[in-house]
Amino acid sequence: MKDENVVRDLFWSHPNVVKLTNSCNLVFLIDSTYKTNRYKLLLLDIVGVTPTGMTFSAAFAYLEGEHFNNVVWALQRFWGLFMRVDALPGLLLLLSTKICL
Repeated sequence: MKDENVVRDLFWSHPNVVKLTNSCNLVFLIDSTYKTNRYKLLLLDIVGVTPTGMTFSAAFAYLEGEHFNNVVWALQRFWGLFMRVDALPGLLLLLSTKICL
């Protein structure tokens, strides 16, 4: 199989959650789980916090590596979910991680 035909990273978010992400956009927590799945990929989980203190899963990303470029790619995809410049998050908090910067 040719190298360009392989999926290296995967980002997804449900359309209804994109609406919630745009309306509850003050705080997002980002955490990762290391290689606990069948394909040994890093799972990056982005969680939002509502004004009432409830949390919701805003987006997920499976990343091939634990490198800076992979995380930047996932954050760029997450940034693309916001429909207006004034809807950008107030705080992004990267929780304990071993990602190589």
